[in-house]
Amino acid sequence: MANILVVEDDVLVSDMLSQVLTRAQHRVKVATDGEDAVNVLQSFTPDVMVTDILMPKKSGTTLISEVKNQHPGMSIIAISGGGRADPIGYLDLSEELGAEISFAKPVDNDAILMTIDLMMAKKRKKI
Repeated sequence: MANILVVEDDVLVSDMLSQVLTRAQHRVKVATDGEDAVNVLQSFTPDVMVTDILMPKKSGTTLISEVKNQHPGMSIIAISGGGRADPIGYLDLSEELGAEISFAKPVDNDAILMTIDLMMAKKRKKI
């Protein structure tokens, strides 16, 4: 089981991710944008953060940079539909800023679950 923060401004996507992760026995908190995520992080320390890139108020790329500075051990997964642009450029940038892996939307549920399992196994080996 992992503590996971899902940061996503699209309610349908955040609900889907939350349900998939909860069914897999993970503890999930949801934030609606980068600013909301900063507030959630004051009282919740996740093992993994799954964040959209293009969001209002504070982008995922800004959030990734801030989280990596304040919580260097937190694993980060970036997701993006790319908006009007191709999502690959945003996803590449997110990995340069500290996301371990990125997925284009729509996200493959099995792939994200497997990624989280691998991230948690890697953390357990470091202990």
